Amino acid sequence: MKDIQWDAAAQLLERGDGGSDMFYDFKTLKSGPLAELVAYVMALPPEQRERVVIDAAGVGSMNIHDIRLLAERDDFPGK
Repeated sequence: MKDIQWDAAAQLLERGDGGSDMFYDFKTLKSGPLAELVAYVMALPPEQRERVVIDAAGVGSMNIHDIRLLAERDDFPGK
């Protein structure tokens, strides 16, 4: 992921299934700018982080690995 639009519209989704990476049976927990949702996920307890994905305009669906990489970026507004 090169250029990130931190203010891109995004949704935080939680898996309703057994934890597969398939986009199946998700419910929307929260909507907002990408940067806000990345910060929110990183503040969750570790066991909860594994159950969520962020779906952002122009970026697509991101699992916890992708979210962690975004949070570690030098240009992440939440730093």
